[in-house]
Amino acid sequence: MSTPASPRLRAVSIAPRAKAWLAVTEQAYVLHAFERAINLVNQEGDVLTIADAALGNGPFTLLLEEGNFPTDIEITAKLLVFENGLWLGDWLIDAEEAQLWQPAPDWAAVRAQPDLTWAADALSELLREHAIAESLAHLVVDPLAPTPLPARIQQAAEQHIPLLFSAIAQRDAARAAAAAKGLAGLGPGLTPAGDDLLLGAMFGCWTRLSEGAATELSSAMAAAAIPRTHQLSAAWLAAGAAGEAPQLWHALLAALTEKDAVAWGDVAMRILPTGHSSGADALAGFLGVVLAK
Repeated sequence: MSTPASPRLRAVSIAPRAKAWLAVTEQAYVLHAFERAINLVNQEGDVLTIADAALGNGPFTLLLEEGNFPTDIEITAKLLVFENGLWLGDWLIDAEEAQLWQPAPDWAAVRAQPDLTWAADALSELLREHAIAESLAHLVVDPLAPTPLPARIQQAAEQHIPLLFSAIAQRDAARAAAAAKGLAGLGPGLTPAGDDLLLGAMFGCWTRLSEGAATELSSAMAAAAIPRTHQLSAAWLAAGAAGEAPQLWHALLAALTEKDAVAWGDVAMRILPTGHSSGADALAGFLGVVLAK
């Protein structure tokens, strides 16, 4: 009696960080397993995300073809990594023909837009109306608004969010790092709200500042925040500091470049419900930097 073949899934695209992860990983385990995404972490603490096609590409994502996605994956699932793919539980994930996806948007084109008032106004209104009550976004669009956040979290956010935006506006990397240290790991969510706000602020830096200034400030923020948060947030912050963004943010920034108000609002509304409050908090961090410019 023959043994049934293991299910084989084909990856259609791969980010450079994901490709490097496959090349250097000797040991790894499942960090999180969800319906449309699985996060793996290796011996260096680096993260690889295996994502369903509907989620789109990301800075450390291996994106699978549309259709089947690994099911019934537990954190104890067996894992064997090789250069062009991996075994995950009973699933063979083949990345040999995956196309390399570039995670850095065309920041130069975005940076060339002199007036973002229209986008900032639209985003402020969107966050005011649609961000969940626990989101830090409300402290960005209306710093005096009451929130249901625990007092400790709200006090830390009220102290460090204005400091962050002020430091970025003044190109003060040391003060930006101090603010990032205070926000890192703060609040609810798989990626804490403070981390998400920092990520959005990094995207704001890459949008409004020179490449050199964006690199300096984002790197300072990441260096301060990463030791104070967990592996998944650390992966996002490291990517953000390098100017790398997920696919939906590429679409948002393209709408900004093209001055397409309809697409801007549509894509922002797709980003906003990401995670518990992750999308709203990242958009708020972006907004705060644009407004502080």
